[in-house]
Amino acid sequence: MGKTTGLLIGIPCCFTLLVAWFAWSAFQAAPLLAVENLRGAGLSISAAIEQLAVADASLRSLARYSTPDIAYYALIDRRGIIRFHTNPALIGHRFAVDGPKPFPDGISEQRERLGTGEEVYLLRTKVHAGHDEYHLVLALHTYRADQVIRRAKTGVTVVCALTAALWGLTAVVLFLVRREERHRREMQRREELARLGEMGAIMAHEIRNPLASIKGFAQLVESADGLEQARIYADRIVMQSQRMEALVDDLLAFVRQDREERQVTDLETHVRNCVAMIRMEAEPALVEVVYAPGAALEVLAVADRIDQLLLNLLKNGVQAMPDGGILRVELEKTASRAIIRVSDRGIGIPPEDLPHIFEPFWTNKARGTGLGLALCRKVAQEHGGSLSVESLAGYGTTFTLALPLAA
Repeated sequence: MGKTTGLLIGIPCCFTLLVAWFAWSAFQAAPLLAVENLRGAGLSISAAIEQLAVADASLRSLARYSTPDIAYYALIDRRGIIRFHTNPALIGHRFAVDGPKPFPDGISEQRERLGTGEEVYLLRTKVHAGHDEYHLVLALHTYRADQVIRRAKTGVTVVCALTAALWGLTAVVLFLVRREERHRREMQRREELARLGEMGAIMAHEIRNPLASIKGFAQLVESADGLEQARIYADRIVMQSQRMEALVDDLLAFVRQDREERQVTDLETHVRNCVAMIRMEAEPALVEVVYAPGAALEVLAVADRIDQLLLNLLKNGVQAMPDGGILRVELEKTASRAIIRVSDRGIGIPPEDLPHIFEPFWTNKARGTGLGLALCRKVAQEHGGSLSVESLAGYGTTFTLALPLAA
């Protein structure tokens, strides 16, 4: 959940910063770009006017020259007399000057507001026509150049709107994800409660039978005819007590939280010891346990939990061959893992049962709690490993345990 939330927030943050930087850079560059456009247009137009003035010393041909960008332009001679103006009524009049030096030696540019209220770009430069020299005053409309600034402002507005929409969508998705997470947790809690209820029913059923037997044999002890018969009843009471004890031990082992510190241990030694212990149970059942000891394999593990896992797998293998057979145990090493295979030639597991054999409290046996294999997989996962199964009904089953090697 934390990683999902981080991604849902991190991605929009990165996108927002990137787009904001791009939009702000474009907005900052827009005024400069507008000025460059106006300057380029002004220099191009002034060059065209200069060529026309050179070609026609009377300047009459300038009356036919016009572009949509020009607000007005005028040529003033050295005495300050307007020799040409786009408004013919001003030709021959003295040009109104502001300040002691109205015309620069080079090029000057500024924005100026006309009497109509329009703001224009004003370019002042010198134009040479043969032996004559004129001062050119060129006023250009700015609306086309300022369109760059307007587009930049529109772009910033659109970016802000899209960013707001993105964050709104992110908020909605985050809300839905959290709601789904709450729903998942609630369903998980209900499943756990249902499982606890199922466990309680199983435990009540499994404990009631031994208790009933214990109670019955205890009553028979009272009415036993002799010491030998009383001893037989007592043995059965002990057997049922041991059955209850095993049941409770399985349950405690399954719910136990592994908080013990893992230590480097030789897995081959554990396998050899467990094989030796299971042989005592396998011989009366006509089961031959085949294992060839190999080299040491060190893993980080809690020793008693690994022994419990291995003994459960070996006991299952023995129980899977009621008519006897061969139980084969193999230990091998890969680049980073120790692999243990426990194979029997027993009755196998039906295909429809395979998906359920690792589920707690699921069993296809007449007696049992279904905690054995569930405990095995839990222990394997606690140690960073895995437990898998391959089985063919009527031909046998192979359990494969993989544990990471110690560094």
